[in-house]
Amino acid sequence: MPTRQNTSLTRQEIRLNHGAWSLLSKHYSQGSRRPVHQHTTAQLVFSTQGIMPVETTSRRWTVLPQRALWVPPAQDHAIEVFSATELRTVYFNADLVAQCPEFANQADVHAVETSALIKQLVLGLFDPNHKSTTQQHMVMLLLHALGEAVCAPTDLPLPRDPSLRSILLPLLERHQWQQSVDHLATEAALSPRTFTRHFTADVGMNYRAWRQKARLLASLNLLAGDIPIKAIATRLCFASSSAYVSAFRGMFGCTPEVFRKNHESETGVRRAGLAPP
Repeated sequence: MPTRQNTSLTRQEIRLNHGAWSLLSKHYSQGSRRPVHQHTTAQLVFSTQGIMPVETTSRRWTVLPQRALWVPPAQDHAIEVFSATELRTVYFNADLVAQCPEFANQADVHAVETSALIKQLVLGLFDPNHKSTTQQHMVMLLLHALGEAVCAPTDLPLPRDPSLRSILLPLLERHQWQQSVDHLATEAALSPRTFTRHFTADVGMNYRAWRQKARLLASLNLLAGDIPIKAIATRLCFASSSAYVSAFRGMFGCTPEVFRKNHESETGVRRAGLAPP
């Protein structure tokens, strides 16, 4: 039988332990932070509502509403919450994951484009009406479905060099997109050419491409609010609204307005439907 912990926090956090796998339902308020930590188990973090960056040693992953992030065991990661977020997390013991060898990228952190099947399996595991045998089959089917899932392009590489990292993280946090390569090079006490070479070697892409992806990922949180598209483009230092829309479509396959409508539809369903178990 599963064990329930933290029952005094029924509206904030509920844990259910099923042995080889376990569940966590948790609400994070806007601005919440969880410092670097790791788990002995693998975990699938699924956001029913809210946008949440998860940072590892080399990348920052943006977990979108109705999307998920796979984190393997012993992986250092930190969490920052941009908006009120509802999470449903499934933890898997290593022996259980090993029973699904076709899950080829189980050893890598990756964002998951959640199919309807994955969504229903994750949310269904929190339904107390399912018997334990049924839940066990659901967990194994979930692992198989994750093995077939498409990775989502919501990761941003971060420099490993401490000096470069210390310069870029404030830029991300404060949206200082107007800063030029010359300015950043001065901050790093390097020439622009040397800075560019070091940055590309460390991050795996040049600064211009990195800045573009960083801005587009940053816009996701702004789109979750009521900020007009033109204001978002201006805040993120795009040349025009059309330039922002074109870049967004190229990365995510839809316009910012379509993303916003889908976000409102999905989170609206969740607010009106599923409550924490």
